[in-house]
Amino acid sequence: MTANNTQQATVAQLFDQLADSYDCAALRFFPFTADQLARRLAPQPGEKILDVATGTGAVAVAVAQRLQGGRVIGVDFSERMLDRAYANVRRMALHNIDLHPMDATALEFRADYFDALTCSFGLFFLSDMSAALREWRRVLRPGGRILLTSFAASAFQPLVQLYCDQLAAQCGSQLAVADLPWQRLADTDVFRELLADAGFETIEFAEQQLGFHMQATPEWWDVLWNTGFRGPLLGLEAGQLELFRQQHLARVAEEFRDGTCWLDVPVIFASARVST
Repeated sequence: MTANNTQQATVAQLFDQLADSYDCAALRFFPFTADQLARRLAPQPGEKILDVATGTGAVAVAVAQRLQGGRVIGVDFSERMLDRAYANVRRMALHNIDLHPMDATALEFRADYFDALTCSFGLFFLSDMSAALREWRRVLRPGGRILLTSFAASAFQPLVQLYCDQLAAQCGSQLAVADLPWQRLADTDVFRELLADAGFETIEFAEQQLGFHMQATPEWWDVLWNTGFRGPLLGLEAGQLELFRQQHLARVAEEFRDGTCWLDVPVIFASARVST
């Protein structure tokens, strides 16, 4: 197994573990983002739209609700996530979404097939982002458009710095905020270069704040435990994990003012097109 495949398998295993709680209330910035992405995409009647790394289907559902006479295809390498997505699609009584387990870097679709492609908070988990973008361009028709999201560099601060500090204090971890996956796309100049090198044109960026005020420290723990933040915690034994949780949330409580704490979630929306 290559290094890329090993990393992908590790990420897929993590997201299989996260699937059952990925739609929890503390992660409402994901559906907030999905709604904004669908609005920005403005799907046209009859379009075929691919949602890569669809997860539990937040973007696929938001796009499908705006799409008339077309179809949304959602793919993900976590089958547990797809199970949750299927349940969400059924709950919303949508009939214009198909879901498939698939490698985001080796799509099982012919060239020039889709009118648009979306990927929300997924690209930065792929070891070879350039190869993935080239593959995504391959399946887009001439004039097709792509819309991606990532977190801005300051996302989740100052709480994410406290998380890294606690990992260092308790576990000797060397994880820095700059090492977190989304930081790979936090610089829009880097993001632009990746898209341009993959053959995309008319590249544009917008940033939108999608944070909210948390009412209690357990909400922040839900963010940590139900997203990719859980990864570094999985090596802790039960007692160590509980100690980490208690000490970390005690420090986070100091950030609360008047019973609330702002969760900063600035989101980058990147859009581009394939030349006609």
